[in-house]
Amino acid sequence: MRPLMFLFCLIICFSCETTTSTQTSLDQSQLSNSLPKNAEQTDLAVSPPKKCAVAGEMLEENELWLKDQQKMVCILADSSTYDPQLGMSHRILEVIDTRSCDVSLRLTLPVNISPDFPYYLADINYNNDSKIVAIKAAKQVYCLDVATEKMLPLLTPQFKTERPLADPNSGTIIRLELWEDFLVGYAQDQGTFVFNLQKQGTQAAVLPFAEHRVNENEFSSLFLLPSSDGKVQAILPDFDWEEEQFVINPVFQQPTTLSTNVQESALDNRFLVLREANDSPVLIDMLARKRIVVPTALASESTKTILDWVKKNG
Repeated sequence: MRPLMFLFCLIICFSCETTTSTQTSLDQSQLSNSLPKNAEQTDLAVSPPKKCAVAGEMLEENELWLKDQQKMVCILADSSTYDPQLGMSHRILEVIDTRSCDVSLRLTLPVNISPDFPYYLADINYNNDSKIVAIKAAKQVYCLDVATEKMLPLLTPQFKTERPLADPNSGTIIRLELWEDFLVGYAQDQGTFVFNLQKQGTQAAVLPFAEHRVNENEFSSLFLLPSSDGKVQAILPDFDWEEEQFVINPVFQQPTTLSTNVQESALDNRFLVLREANDSPVLIDMLARKRIVVPTALASESTKTILDWVKKNG
């Protein structure tokens, strides 16, 4: 009887181990599928082989390991930035060689409005090819070229139309992400903004191609981002305050050739029709921040006909 019971226990244990292994594999697969295509997953999940000590106080989100560069970028506070009234001031930028733990760059950023306002690394630094690390000040953006270890010109968010200032916090950068060769962010009470980082030393703001006023203090902006082959990607970034989620909302699977021959008076409407190179219509709902599929029967019709259809059925 005992041998039978022993065999039965072995079978149960083997079954449990198999189930656990399968479940772990499934979870990892789901995680990888949730990451953007340009995310280097190993860099997000793996710590440096050598953990280098830092000489100062560091917030958890202010440390970034760049595997390809074998460098750690971090923002610190120590006695040199300590303020007698407001305490630690997190504004020391360091670059550490993770092979030797030597500090290759250390500089102190200016006071960020107030000494107790920390600087933060961008919420997402995905694309190692750019060799850029973005840093959030309260209302501006600093960028470090990790390859040369030099700071790029200071960037200030710009907008197509004047934004109301509800209070002193208006314009505070809530979210900042490196998305391919662009920085995409959201500023409180002012909306989304974009910077083009494609050409080193000539970083510039990208103003929206179209912009729809949703209400007094909210705008929906459509940005056309150029690629190196002359094509463009269109994005409709959005920040959900309730869910605290920021989405880029790309319109196309891949950059495409797009006609921008649109009447200026139509660029603030809810619905907008653009045309691809083959004259296929691209219908955008600026309020919902998404593309609407045009029925095949209407694909060859005029822009007015398509707009009449969506206003009636949308």
